[in-house]
Amino acid sequence: MPSLYTASISHAMTDKSDGAPNRPLRRGWTTGACATAAATAAYTALLTGEFPDPVTIRLPGGETPAFALAWEALGTGECAAGVIKDAGDDPDVTHGALIIATVGRGEAGSGVVFRAGEGVGMVTKEGLPIPPGEPAINPVPRRMMTEAVAAVAAEFGDAGDVVIEVSVPGGAEIAQKTWNPRLGIVGGLSILGTTGIVVPFSCSAWIHSIHRGIDVARANGFDHVAGSTGSTSEQAVQRIHGLSELALLDMGDFAGGMLKYLRRNPVPRVTIAGGFGKLTKLAQGFLDLHSGRSQVDFTWLADRLAELEAPADLVEEAKGANTANQVLTRAVAAGVPLADLVAARARAVAIGVLGDCGTDVEVLVFDRKGGLEGRAGFAGGDARVLILGGTADAAALARGLSGVGVITSLAGRTKAPAALPGEVRVGGFGGAEGLAAYLEERGVTAVVDATHPFAATMSRHAEAACRLRPTPRLMLARAAWTQQPGDRWIEVDDMAAAVEAIPAGARVFLTVGRQELAAFASRTDAWMLARVIDPPEQPLSFVKLVTGRGPFDLEAERALLVEHGITVVVAKNSGGEASYPKLTAARELNIPVIMVRRPALPPGEVVGTVEDALDWLKRR
Repeated sequence: MPSLYTASISHAMTDKSDGAPNRPLRRGWTTGACATAAATAAYTALLTGEFPDPVTIRLPGGETPAFALAWEALGTGECAAGVIKDAGDDPDVTHGALIIATVGRGEAGSGVVFRAGEGVGMVTKEGLPIPPGEPAINPVPRRMMTEAVAAVAAEFGDAGDVVIEVSVPGGAEIAQKTWNPRLGIVGGLSILGTTGIVVPFSCSAWIHSIHRGIDVARANGFDHVAGSTGSTSEQAVQRIHGLSELALLDMGDFAGGMLKYLRRNPVPRVTIAGGFGKLTKLAQGFLDLHSGRSQVDFTWLADRLAELEAPADLVEEAKGANTANQVLTRAVAAGVPLADLVAARARAVAIGVLGDCGTDVEVLVFDRKGGLEGRAGFAGGDARVLILGGTADAAALARGLSGVGVITSLAGRTKAPAALPGEVRVGGFGGAEGLAAYLEERGVTAVVDATHPFAATMSRHAEAACRLRPTPRLMLARAAWTQQPGDRWIEVDDMAAAVEAIPAGARVFLTVGRQELAAFASRTDAWMLARVIDPPEQPLSFVKLVTGRGPFDLEAERALLVEHGITVVVAKNSGGEASYPKLTAARELNIPVIMVRRPALPPGEVVGTVEDALDWLKRR
């Protein structure tokens, strides 16, 4: 009979905090590993009539431990086996619990179907890895059991269509000692685990292993280390940066333990990588990210959404959310860059702990599948340029800054903005003070205001923010249009004056943007056609809409004016070539143009071309 698999802790982890002997801590097995072992034995017995004891399984990391069976039941239509959960030296509430898997035949072609037996919970709320209505058996244990069934089926020539019911006698009572009831997992425990192995919980031992990892990285000359909260984020950060395994630190929940040691033993760069919930707690100021010692403050998250000018209903929903990931999912769907802000706040906390040791910090926020949701720091070196965008010139500038850390901020006026290099954020900053705080949090080294010439409020906020947090600022403002021979312009100072200037009975072509259309509702004595990039959210009865995005063609513009019998055009003096053909067409057709003058720019340096802006940035 093969001996049972025993794992020891790497980095010589020892427990000295409670007077225990100076010995390696014994690892244990997750409920997911135990359930997989039980399911493997039960399915084998269903096919052969005999239980393998011990039963060997393969863990996600390639280990092949063997588990002794503590209980078994052989039937004709189903078989069951049980394994005692051994958590090693970890003070786990499920230590000693009996994990039972009952395996029966499933419908042809059904594959593996999971059910919750006694003591295993059911998911009832959104925001968890498993959707509501499903047994609380997490994705990795499901995959482990599915792969184990496939291996046994291949060995004995079966189709592998089975129903696996996992149960834990007494699990409902044990679950009351966990967060399951609060998370909406009712009736029992969750079947958990991402590696199959329980690493013994010991603050001093775990933190000691982090310190040793930093020592090893420094000794081997690495200038960049990454501390991750779990295996998913570790794999994701390795994909991004290609770091050696010696530079990967198993930070877990102990962000403070890692950062405080780096303050005394610095490396040039550190990446902190983790899920949204863990890093939200770091952003709140917690340095211990364990669920038993720090919690996500949903009011804090709601305040951050409000800071990003998220819709009011999203802000209110966040206050009563079930999990942090539920808030993130809604924010992503709404186009609100919440993960970026959380990353920036977490980075600020980390920098505060590190002090002036010289270590630069990057924070990466990943979803459960390892997808990057938020980022702060690094991304192109020391230079970090914030482009206040929304124009073609801003997009061209972002594309011209390849190799530089560039963030392009869009006002959110276009529902489907063009793809841009670097980071893209959508939404406001919360006024000049909010923008100044953002510049500080993201380490912005230069601001280029390339907003639309009529985005006067944003330009004023940028000027004030760059005074509050001293930052070089440039305005990229394309040249205004000027009257040409044959033009019939009526120049006005604002939109109200443009409304008044429309002759009674006119057939009007409005090219002022969808946000300005409501101002023209009072002119019921005129017929109106408006061109917009995206339709307004609420229908407008007083105007006919056409959609389009420049650049526009002169022939098409001429045809549009003739087709609709346009007698007057209303335009903002935006400048540029993309939308100029309408003015040429109006000139050729002798149609007057009501032209709204640009608002005055705030004080500061101004250039008129993308090339000049790039030259300015190169001199910084």
